[in-house]
Amino acid sequence: MERRVEGDNIIRINDTVSGHESPMVSVVMVAYNSERYIDEAISGVVGQRCRFGVQLVICDDASTDTTPGKVEKWRMLYPEIIDYHRNPHNLGVQGNYLETLRHCRGKYITMCDADDYWCDSSKLRRQVEYMENHPSCSLCYHRVVNYYEEDGEMSLSNGGGAVEQSAAGLASRNTITNLSVMYRASLYDLAALPSWLGEIRLIDYALHMLFASRGEVHYINRPMGVYRHLPSAIWSQAEAGRRIEMAIAVRKKLIGYFSDRKELCEPLEKSCVNMVANFEKTKGKPAQRRPLLSRIRGAVSRLLPRPRPAGDKTLRRKPECS
Repeated sequence: MERRVEGDNIIRINDTVSGHESPMVSVVMVAYNSERYIDEAISGVVGQRCRFGVQLVICDDASTDTTPGKVEKWRMLYPEIIDYHRNPHNLGVQGNYLETLRHCRGKYITMCDADDYWCDSSKLRRQVEYMENHPSCSLCYHRVVNYYEEDGEMSLSNGGGAVEQSAAGLASRNTITNLSVMYRASLYDLAALPSWLGEIRLIDYALHMLFASRGEVHYINRPMGVYRHLPSAIWSQAEAGRRIEMAIAVRKKLIGYFSDRKELCEPLEKSCVNMVANFEKTKGKPAQRRPLLSRIRGAVSRLLPRPRPAGDKTLRRKPECS
């Protein structure tokens, strides 16, 4: 395997991933000052049990903490899987996502931000099997465990989600948690995605809609990842009004992009109207207390162990992908 090193970036040439000319799956992992969480995120990827090539593309957005050193230790142990890049300047969330996607070479693309992780070692195998057997499926996603770091509570997402869904359904309501999605990469040129993706904050929903618009959407009702709700995250920091602005901004871009597809524009427009109406109803009102049953569930969840990363890999163990 030939390699070229340019500064802090490792460029791979004529590389093979786990014995294959090109990977079956590329994993997008964006990182910025993620020293507290990135070990678990990487562990969940290299802990996957599968018989195909996996490329983990990590783009560090000029972190100022120990994130680069942690990633480099993992890369040295798993050079056949980890493709590490460090941006010389901070690109921001959107720019870093787009930069990471440009390095992906897999038939399928998955997402795992550096503060989330996968807790099921069969995740990639299950999703790839479905996509291989259903060529009309453009993306699939699964249930996740929501972990609220402030108080240790947990919950499950999408319990009653429709197994088969259309892009129109996704336009009405986003049911996809980013770390659960798998895209069919051939549907878009990842190096030439719409330029407006760099102008919006909620780039994940935009990507879901772009890929969903070119095929079928499938939901796997099995929790296979842990999504951390962090007080410092973009969505948590934003006040309600700002959240609505971000959600509407991405939908306006999508409405313009899909201007010739009435079946997508109408639910997108309706969702914008509903968000504003719901915001106006609750504006100025004190937050309501959670129902008793919800409070009991929250208390019980704090007593349960948080799911561990898939395979619970440490820096001393090798991957099980082959």
